[in-house]
Amino acid sequence: MSTRTAFLLIIMSAAACSRGGDAVPAGPEYGSVVVTQWNDSTELFLEYPHPVAAKAMGNWAVHLSSMKDFKPIRSGTLTVRFMAGDSAAESFTIDAPARAGIFLLDPVIASAGTYRVELVLESPQGRSRHILPAVQVFADESARPPADDADGAGIPFLKEQQWQIPFEVLAAHELEVQRTVTAPGEVVPPDGALVEISAPVDGIAMAVSNREAPSVGQRVRQGDVLAVLAPTPTAQGGGIAEARGRLERLEREVARAERLFAAGAIAERRLVDARQDLAIARAESEAMGVSGEDGYTLRIRSPIAGIVARRNFVPGRRITAGEEMFTIVEPGSAWLRVQVPAAVAAAIAPSGRATFTIDDSDRVYTTTRLLSIGGIVDPETRTVPAVFEIVIGAGLAFGQFARVAVPVAGAGTGVAIPNRAIVDDNGTPVAYVQTGGETFERRVLTLGTTDGTHTLIVAGVSRGDMVVATGAYHVRLASMSSAEFAGGHAH
Repeated sequence: MSTRTAFLLIIMSAAACSRGGDAVPAGPEYGSVVVTQWNDSTELFLEYPHPVAAKAMGNWAVHLSSMKDFKPIRSGTLTVRFMAGDSAAESFTIDAPARAGIFLLDPVIASAGTYRVELVLESPQGRSRHILPAVQVFADESARPPADDADGAGIPFLKEQQWQIPFEVLAAHELEVQRTVTAPGEVVPPDGALVEISAPVDGIAMAVSNREAPSVGQRVRQGDVLAVLAPTPTAQGGGIAEARGRLERLEREVARAERLFAAGAIAERRLVDARQDLAIARAESEAMGVSGEDGYTLRIRSPIAGIVARRNFVPGRRITAGEEMFTIVEPGSAWLRVQVPAAVAAAIAPSGRATFTIDDSDRVYTTTRLLSIGGIVDPETRTVPAVFEIVIGAGLAFGQFARVAVPVAGAGTGVAIPNRAIVDDNGTPVAYVQTGGETFERRVLTLGTTDGTHTLIVAGVSRGDMVVATGAYHVRLASMSSAEFAGGHAH
């Protein structure tokens, strides 16, 4: 049964035919009743023929979807009560859906009249109650209203299609939306959170000694050995062996000078000079990475705790002094550096949090706080840098480019919808509004203020309209493929 099913009543002639058989005159088409309701737990979509007293009404196809994920109710009991005043004139219980999301009922109501119908669901997916305030049961078939010619208007998109995709509708509502400006940005590491480690001397990364060198993505602690080099002599001298030998010689000289000074054999100035020479030699050795435990090899250590972002050396290869070997990044926090137009930089809200998306992803991220706003205008782009703090998580990495909605002074109030509900239809912003359980309308929008997450709608959507927030692209496809999506479905 499709959403706009018309029920055809054929009135048979009672007169007997003496020859062959007379043509059967076609009776009028009678319309169906279509109901769509939303509450906090479920969406109800119900279609049924206009009922007649004491006669089987035909299938009531009760579609129930969970408002948590817009998937079909797969199990549970549905009770349908026809209420006359405060008492139940008739009550029916359906023990389980005929199939996922669809409860079938063929009720017979003895007396004509207007009934309030309650539908109560008890399911592991939640409890729900819907009320149909006025269900008219007619005294005879001739009293039933005819079908409405406008019944098939709109974009058909069946429940079976909705249940198979990520789908969500939300009510457009009044909202105060912070004014924003859109600007390009980049995810960068905080100052001091990224360290590039270069070789302090020429050397060879010995294969045997570097089997345990950390790989990209591996976590390291401060002081962990990253690589071991065997320094090679240079034409200018000053290699690690020479530095180590000079350091050991000066250490012996200082020890001897201290003994002689204690015995009164030398003046204090000679001891001071010896200690100064030793301090200079130690500083030079430390600058080269030489320590007492390394012998004549050089252990390259991590200056911070973090994760190996890059590794640019191969064990066994000769390495030149100054050549980059590792990049270590401290995970967790990050910065979002945004190039804001200079004209609005002064209006950036200090307490506001920017929102941003990365590359072609629709996922919206939010900054934690504003750190700084630059005071020097770039002469070429006429922008100033604004730096926001963010948390590195799934989908974010240093070096990614972002499209950022930066909050500025001022706000607007009105009907708003989520940005993800707005579809760019060849340059025209549109939204799809659910007018019935399986019927949608395309609305051209006039957009107002946006905060990067929600946008005020000047025209096109009214308060309370149920707007497709997830799945709008599929509804758009349905509008262009009526043959595929409008074929109806059987219950």
